[in-house]
Amino acid sequence: MSIRVAIVEDNRRFRESVELVLQHSPGFEHVASHGSVEELVASLDAPNSLAGSWGVVLMDIDLPGASGIDGIREVKRRHPGLCVVVCTVFEEPATIVQAIAAGADGYLLKSAGLEELRDQLETVVSGGASLSSGVARTVLDLLRDLAPTAAGPTPARLHLTDRERDVLRGLVDGLSYKQVADRLGMSVHTVRGHIKSLYRKLQVQNVAEAVSRAIRERLI
Repeated sequence: MSIRVAIVEDNRRFRESVELVLQHSPGFEHVASHGSVEELVASLDAPNSLAGSWGVVLMDIDLPGASGIDGIREVKRRHPGLCVVVCTVFEEPATIVQAIAAGADGYLLKSAGLEELRDQLETVVSGGASLSSGVARTVLDLLRDLAPTAAGPTPARLHLTDRERDVLRGLVDGLSYKQVADRLGMSVHTVRGHIKSLYRKLQVQNVAEAVSRAIRERLI
């Protein structure tokens, strides 16, 4: 089943580049493009809107009219289950936090490249949280600033295997599932299995929570 991607981007050259990549990538389908949040909202509210069948909205932040942050909120209000991935040039901590608080499922930088963009979209649709490496570093620095100094439970007490710790370390480094698989020489399917086990042992529900606990309790 193809990942159906809608794009909200006012830079025509970048938008067309993303469209071209999606059109020539097996497993992806480009379903809509809009140059503003207002255009997106009109599409979402149209009587015969097909937005409920979309998989991902790829959202810029700096848009004419309403911002991409507003766009995230509008999408999530109308279709809570629809993934929204930010794709922007902004990497300031305040903007990242605002986007995540608004409901963004991922935050990517345009400088990361179209190949990584495609991989990260796959990660989000599979239930992961997608962050460009530069964004991941910013988020991790914020989490470290908030982390308590006292040591928490050790990996041994949580019964983490060596492979699970390796996978968790990859997530903390901001890698996608595919990048973790490549680093460790395993299949993406195997990585997903380890992540499912990590969620159960850490009592978390997504990558962001797993990374937060790993840093807060110094598990790696």
